[in-house]
Amino acid sequence: MAGERILVVDDSPEITRFVKQYVLEPLGYQPLTAANGEDGLSIAMKEKPDLILLDLRMPKMNGYQMLLALRAQNYQAPVIFMTLHGSETIAVDVFRLGVRDYLIKPFTMDEVRQAIDRALRETRLRHEKALIDHDLTTAEAVRKTIVTLSHYLNNNLMIVQTGLAMIQDVVNRREQNPRLILRIINDCGRSLKQVNAVMSALQKTARFDGTIYHGQTSMIDIEKAIQMELDRENGVDLGDDALDVKSVLN
Repeated sequence: MAGERILVVDDSPEITRFVKQYVLEPLGYQPLTAANGEDGLSIAMKEKPDLILLDLRMPKMNGYQMLLALRAQNYQAPVIFMTLHGSETIAVDVFRLGVRDYLIKPFTMDEVRQAIDRALRETRLRHEKALIDHDLTTAEAVRKTIVTLSHYLNNNLMIVQTGLAMIQDVVNRREQNPRLILRIINDCGRSLKQVNAVMSALQKTARFDGTIYHGQTSMIDIEKAIQMELDRENGVDLGDDALDVKSVLN
């Protein structure tokens, strides 16, 4: 999965250029660079890269000091140390601080690629799991909303059905009861308005491009959603609520 932002912190412009031009850019990563630990720390805290390639020995602030500063600020992005031959023991010591890997200079393009892939694999899996969990939560919220809206439909359709049956019964018995018929018609009319409001709310919930669930995982406030549709049908000025569909979220 290309596109991740990778910060390269090294006081050697040759190393920085090599990693940026021959590894990161060809693979589709977004490179960030710094020439010392102080600048690297500032960029890391501001830009929040997905991975840091960190030189061990640098002026102003070395790699180990920068790593300590990052962890002190609870920044947990994976780190790959870059170190000279003979410093492997120092690099191994920092694994307890969450360093994912280390590269011995001079290294090859393949070694850098493989180290990056290993370091980002866990991050990618966590990201994919978070997306799946979010989708499942959203799907459950949508399901609950649709079930609740269907109950509103059934209840109001039952009132309409019962009212029509009562009118039919009055007609069959040839009774002169206009007051009863008018009351039944009014009740059916109110229920049909409720049905129209429910259908409108349901359509907005199901339409992805305008759904109130875009980026949300909460169930909507059914009563408020239906009332908004009824008010809209009656020409009531809804103000900002007419534009903010998220206002019906619990």
